Amino acid sequence: MVRDVFVRTLRKIIFILIMVAIVLAAGVVYAPRYLAYSTNYAKADAVIVLLGPVFNDRERYARDLIQKGMADYLIIPAYRKTYCVDHGKLKPLSDKTDKNNIKGNIDPVALPYYEDTHLELIAAKKTMKMYGQKSAIFVSAPYHMRRIQIMVDKEFGKQSRYYFSPTPYETAPLNAWELKASDWKKIRREYVKILWFMIYSPWTKS
Repeated sequence: MVRDVFVRTLRKIIFILIMVAIVLAAGVVYAPRYLAYSTNYAKADAVIVLLGPVFNDRERYARDLIQKGMADYLIIPAYRKTYCVDHGKLKPLSDKTDKNNIKGNIDPVALPYYEDTHLELIAAKKTMKMYGQKSAIFVSAPYHMRRIQIMVDKEFGKQSRYYFSPTPYETAPLNAWELKASDWKKIRREYVKILWFMIYSPWTKS
């Protein structure tokens, strides 16, 4: 009797461990695909490009979208720069660029624990409001897009006229077996930042 109970208990434990292992394995395999969020896009009021280590790849794609006629405004909130299409060319609307002060002055009332991307989106929201813009295409690195989507839902609200399009010029493997150590580092960092935002965001105002 005791032996039968022990065997049944052992089987349950083994089954639970197997299920946990399957869930963890599935999570690892799906991790990069979850981060690389994207949507189709249509013509919008603005293209908003978010900062990152390889910013040129993001800005290049944002300008591609402008050249394709997908928007008339290009907003780079981290640099406090806004451009407008004028006779087929992008013209700056302000010369107040401060590329040496990317962080810290975007929102003077933001608490210090605000995530940098969150601050950029707050600044972008203010710029859009200033110019009466109601739609935007958000551009960044592929692994950065899910965090942006979560933050946009918080700050801008869930609307059908917000689009998410990662730059194709930055490599971001989606299959777990293709990832390098540097890719896994980016992925881990993104999940930590998403978790941090989800922890503090309930106490922020949108």
